[in-house]
Amino acid sequence: MMGRDDRPNILVVEDSPAVRLSVAGYLEGRGFEVTEAENGRAAINALDGHSFDLIVTDVLMPEVDGIELIKAARSAQPGVKILAMSGGAPNMPAGYVLKMTRMFNADDIIYKPFLNEELGAAVARLLDEPHAN
Repeated sequence: MMGRDDRPNILVVEDSPAVRLSVAGYLEGRGFEVTEAENGRAAINALDGHSFDLIVTDVLMPEVDGIELIKAARSAQPGVKILAMSGGAPNMPAGYVLKMTRMFNADDIIYKPFLNEELGAAVARLLDEPHAN
């Protein structure tokens, strides 16, 4: 299910525009085909029209959170890989959120704030691609 030119197709889901642009820009710079969604609802709509190789999603988002999105994605596109991003919330430690995410079937997790190299390594692992910084 590769994107145009056989490039992996990645859906980036993040309600913070700065983080979303940073992640999408980094991945585009690495040669991936990237679709952006500002929340889980927009992401679920995107799943309708496109098939993705990887979803990189925030966990805590308004309206439809990452856990609901992961469930919907697993049912719509069972083969898709999922990378969850979280920095936790004031009343919930990141570790707890990410344990929950594992329970709901994410393939890997990354803690915010993260370096581009960490993101690149996680994406390379999930897509079985050679990792270059």
